[in-house]
Amino acid sequence: FHTQRVGQFAGCLARETGFSADEVHEITVTAQLHDIGKVGVPDRVLLKPGKLNSEEWEIMKQHTLHGQLILKGSDSRLLKSAEVIALTHHERWDGRGYPQGLKGVETHIYGRITAIADVYDALTMHRPYKSTWSHERAAAYIIEGSGSQFDPDLANVFASIQDQFAALSEQWSET
Repeated sequence: FHTQRVGQFAGCLARETGFSADEVHEITVTAQLHDIGKVGVPDRVLLKPGKLNSEEWEIMKQHTLHGQLILKGSDSRLLKSAEVIALTHHERWDGRGYPQGLKGVETHIYGRITAIADVYDALTMHRPYKSTWSHERAAAYIIEGSGSQFDPDLANVFASIQDQFAALSEQWSET
């Protein structure tokens, strides 16, 4: 359900940022493919219950490039958007992300939106390698990452609508 939640969170953020209904639909659908490249990551890395070592981490980071390759070459607007998201959702506002080290608006807005949605969901849901964070703790992390990890304008929008993220997260925990 991670991919579906990320799509919903990304759509929510896009809507509140002022995107058109068509664009909100587009990002809601395409953000769900952000991790498609993980099919190219070996199970020994992908399913490891503990922290990844440096070699494993380098392998895991390749999922962005695998995703781009999987989605590359389509004439479909949706698949082109999904390709951009798969490639850029781990870039950071300060340029210390991967795979390209893009900085600021060099990263497509869809990737910057999906980054917030992905991190929020990853923090608030159980993972084998970490405990579940509360909504408050995850929201504070995103807000504190404004201007370093996250686009400051998007982080501000997130801060103003974080109750919508909490409500969506609560709906998913009931299913």
